[in-house]
Amino acid sequence: MRSPRRLLVPIHLDREGDRPLQDQLAAQLREAIDAGRLGQGTRMPSTRTLAGILRVSRGVVVTAYERLHAAGYVTGRTGSGTYVARRGASTGPGAVHEPDELPLISLEPDRPSPEGFPLAAWRAAWRRASHHAPPVEDLPAAGLPELRAAVAGHLRDSRGLVTDGHEVIITLGYGHALQLLLSAAGARLVAVEDPAPPPVRAAVRRHARVLPLPVDRDGAQVGLIPKDCDVAVVMPERNDPLGVRMSRERRRAMAEHGCLVLEPGFDGHADASLGPEPSILSLGDPGRTAMIGTFGALLTNALPMAYLLVPRRLAPLIRAQIAAAGEQPAFLAQRALADLLATGCVARRIDRLSALYAAKRTLVRHALAGRPGVRLAGADGGSSVTLLLPEDLPAERFAGLLRERNVQVATLDRYCDARPRNGLVLGYGHLDDMALHRALRVLTRTLAEQGLPGFRHDAA
Repeated sequence: MRSPRRLLVPIHLDREGDRPLQDQLAAQLREAIDAGRLGQGTRMPSTRTLAGILRVSRGVVVTAYERLHAAGYVTGRTGSGTYVARRGASTGPGAVHEPDELPLISLEPDRPSPEGFPLAAWRAAWRRASHHAPPVEDLPAAGLPELRAAVAGHLRDSRGLVTDGHEVIITLGYGHALQLLLSAAGARLVAVEDPAPPPVRAAVRRHARVLPLPVDRDGAQVGLIPKDCDVAVVMPERNDPLGVRMSRERRRAMAEHGCLVLEPGFDGHADASLGPEPSILSLGDPGRTAMIGTFGALLTNALPMAYLLVPRRLAPLIRAQIAAAGEQPAFLAQRALADLLATGCVARRIDRLSALYAAKRTLVRHALAGRPGVRLAGADGGSSVTLLLPEDLPAERFAGLLRERNVQVATLDRYCDARPRNGLVLGYGHLDDMALHRALRVLTRTLAEQGLPGFRHDAA
């Protein structure tokens, strides 16, 4: 495919004129498409690339593209970019352009971002991994030593964790890791933050009885955990989906409770202004703290691998389970991930995604935060937010209205066990600028149509 820079037609923006730059840019691109200088199917430059070439703000290009999209001149393909749309028989200036049916935009969370994927480093890591002959004997039950060391280094550098009292074990994914841990701990009753991601609750429920643990402004309510609870699954850095951070007092109380505490390997996509808080692993007895982490949100969910950071007393039991079942990630995949960690690719990816998500988070907050009638939760980090709706606007009905306009959302009640809440969970990290702008425009317009006081038809 040709480079987008070579596809650009000459653009001349008059910065001293009275006409806004976005109007000038949209008009010149329309003229180029009408004249056939930009043919149908031509891939347009990304908003960031074009803004850099023209030395204007990215918002100028986003607005111009949105106007072209609304008029049917361009169309977006999820994860692929913006293209000149299919044209009708009339191609002269002033011709009516009927836009293609707008593609579905999914705001469902937990989808990794394809933007800026480190493809060159990814290819190089797998190529270098292929230079190693596979072992003749079975792989170590805990995983390749170089990968385990790389994971420990990653946790030290990204979280400041000292893992001396724990052992790193490589597994096939989150569900596999949880199964191994709960079985080794003999868990029968497991407290899980409420709300929590449906896959987490479902994975726990397959192996133990779930006790919903309510979350308030200070995080999980540790005082509600009974003494006979075997394991507590908590999210101290960021409750998913409410975004609440557990207070330092609650962290200490959790560390002193006596049950095995399991926290996630947080991906670090938090607002840089938020001060660091200690991990429960650094506060509690190493024999009663554990962590499960994956690299799906950073790289790809197609890499079926996770790591367990477990107390040394449980490690032999877990290794024995793995050896007996013979279930491990492939040798080549372990080598490649170890390479990506050791060469700093994962650390750079964290920094890159943190910056990308921060910019998108600003757009979401600008559109939804501080509006009467709704409340935005979880907007200080991560790649999703929760929009809490008034009780007279049921989330299921509102989600149906959005679906009719080709915007797919998840309802908050899917995350709740004990007390359903009325709201939407909106994932935005995987969307490009145009898709996110369109989704927010549909969302705010639909809220305005429901008569919410914080939204107006003319502003949507």
